[in-house]
Amino acid sequence: MVRPDGPFRAFVLAAGLGTRLRPLTSSIPKPMLPVVGRPMLDHALALAGAHGIAPHEVIVNAHHHWRWVAAWAEQRGVGLQIELPDILGTGGGLRAARERLAERFVVLNGDILCDVDLTALLEAVPPGGAAMALREDARLGALAPVEADDLGVVRRMRDFAGAPGRGRPGTFFTGIHACTRELLAHAPDGFSCILRTAYRSVIDLGLIRSVSHAGVWLDVGAPAEYLDANLAVSSGAVVAPAGHGAGYVVVGDGVVVGPGARLDGQARRSVVGAGAVVPGEASLDDCVVWDGLVVPPGAHRRAVLWGEPGAVAQVLAVDALPPAQV
Repeated sequence: MVRPDGPFRAFVLAAGLGTRLRPLTSSIPKPMLPVVGRPMLDHALALAGAHGIAPHEVIVNAHHHWRWVAAWAEQRGVGLQIELPDILGTGGGLRAARERLAERFVVLNGDILCDVDLTALLEAVPPGGAAMALREDARLGALAPVEADDLGVVRRMRDFAGAPGRGRPGTFFTGIHACTRELLAHAPDGFSCILRTAYRSVIDLGLIRSVSHAGVWLDVGAPAEYLDANLAVSSGAVVAPAGHGAGYVVVGDGVVVGPGARLDGQARRSVVGAGAVVPGEASLDDCVVWDGLVVPPGAHRRAVLWGEPGAVAQVLAVDALPPAQV
């Protein structure tokens, strides 16, 4: 189902199953997980807005726990595409929205926190083609290489398109891209990957361009990454597009607290959600507490405290990520 709005200048991918983020996504879709009081989708919408794309020019797709996304879209005035009974993937999802999309549009990923220059990305799109935001990273560039030549033309996409050695090594795809509606003719109906279908069909024609991105880029697709994104934003190390949630304030040692929260226990470098309770017999160190939860007694370190509002929080301990290799 597609709401009869448009044309849409931005498509936000939010239908994924959130497998890597389980158990956090057992009852809430990944793009609705809070980052310092704002759902991830708010940050995608704010990034689009910073480049002149209004909420009514944005469409979001939904599948896993789709009612959460539908409610968010209704509140924000955003277009909605519900994919039921089956998820359509990046290719099928874009293909299904084809008639409602602008001639050129950007594609944002609901679990990526970034400040990619969407204006530059749109301007880089050639007729009938696309442009991908690429980032330098030795590890990810080796695991999943997407490489462009010195003119910015993408020459290789992993192991399924293009050829090794034609582009500069050490870069990967950020998940943020822009393309023409015309290109979607190369994507089949039903489930598909946009890279393995439409993009693959035109890469050898030089119709996939690139924009280098060296700014903020955080993949929030796994528990450790989710926790670290919250801590980076709460500490000020990263400025998120939508900022902090309304009423969130900084207190003490790098602690950000939501409205109505009660902090009786000790906390360091943590995010305490709105209405949450940290009793005197509990302590937090590098933690995130979701809204309305009661923190159980004990010392909690590098953990996401999650669950339904009003309940005692469930505690998901998270190992530290290895240092980034950029």
